[in-house]
Amino acid sequence: MKPIPLIRASQLEPYLTFLDKIGANSNKFLEQSKIRINILNNPEKLLPEYQVWDFIERAGKANGSAIDFGLHTGKEGNFDFVLGLMYPSLTPYDALNRLCLLTRLHSSQASLWLYQKGSEIWFCRQGIPEIAIGKEAVEAYTLMLMINLVRHATGLNHWQPSKICLQMKQKSTVEQFKPLQNIRIKYKQQFTAIAIDSILLTGTQSLTYSSDVSSLINLSTPAMEFVGSLKQVIQSLSRQKYPNLREVADITGMSSRTLQRRLKEAEISYTEIINQIQFERAKTLLKNSNLTLREISEQLGYSTQGHFSRSFKRWTGITPQSYRHRSLKKEL
Repeated sequence: MKPIPLIRASQLEPYLTFLDKIGANSNKFLEQSKIRINILNNPEKLLPEYQVWDFIERAGKANGSAIDFGLHTGKEGNFDFVLGLMYPSLTPYDALNRLCLLTRLHSSQASLWLYQKGSEIWFCRQGIPEIAIGKEAVEAYTLMLMINLVRHATGLNHWQPSKICLQMKQKSTVEQFKPLQNIRIKYKQQFTAIAIDSILLTGTQSLTYSSDVSSLINLSTPAMEFVGSLKQVIQSLSRQKYPNLREVADITGMSSRTLQRRLKEAEISYTEIINQIQFERAKTLLKNSNLTLREISEQLGYSTQGHFSRSFKRWTGITPQSYRHRSLKKEL
C-alpha cells in the first residue's frame, strides 16, 4: 500500500524567506494550511507533502500568481537545506547523482535522476501525481532550484540550460520570466527536465559543504509504507492532544472515508495507531527523561496519571514505575 507523501519542514524555508522579503504575512497562509507557525524551530520535522503544497498554492495566489511565486522563490530562495546531500563528491556529475540518490531523505516521494542523451545530460524530476493542489507552483520552484543546483555544482553562476521540459501546459508566465527567456521550452511532457552539456559535469569538484547526512538518516527517515507514514503525520501534528481522523485526512488530501478504507485494507484501526504512538513515546519518556509520571501523562494527552498507568499496564502487563525501574537496572 502506497505511503502518504512526506516532506521535511526545512523545505518551507525558501518560501517563508521570499514571503518575508516581499513583505507578505506568511503566518496567515501557514494557519490556513494548518501548519504550526514555529515549524522551522524543528526543520527536520516531517509534514504531509499535501499540506506544504496547499500552503504554496495559497501563498502564491494571494501574491499574484502561484507559478510566478514558485519561479521567484526558486530563483531567490535559500537552498542550503539540500546542499548537504551533494557532498562529498568528486565531480559535478557525482554531486548531482548523489543528490538524486539521497533526495528522498527530504521528500519521501521525490524522484530525481540523470540520464545521458547524445552530448547532453538531462537532470530530471517526476512530480507526485496524486497531489494536484500547488502542482504548477511546485514545478516552477523545482525548475529554478534544479538550475541553481547545477550552477552550484559547476561553479558557473550564470549557467542556463539549453533546453527545458515541463509537465505543465504552456504558460506565458514562464516564458516571460527573464531568467528563462531565449530558452527552448517544451510543455506537457512526462517529467520536468533541464539539459546540461555533459562536459560541464566532468570537472574536478572544488566545492565542499559540511553536513552530517547520517544524523538526518537516523533522525526520522520517511516511512515507505502506509501505516508508518501515517504515524509520522500524526506525530508531526500532536503535542499533548492527538488529532482526530478527520483532521489527519484533511491535511493529507484524503477524505475521511478514503482514510478509513486504507486503514481497513492495512488491517488496523485509527485508535490502534494512536495507542502504538503513545506506547512508543511513553517508553522513550520513561527510559530517557526525568519527568514525573504525572508530567508524562500530560505530555501523552491523558486526563489523569491513573488513566495513563492503566493503559500502560494493559499494553505491557506492568506499571510505568516498574518499567522505568527495570530500564534503569538494565543500564546499570
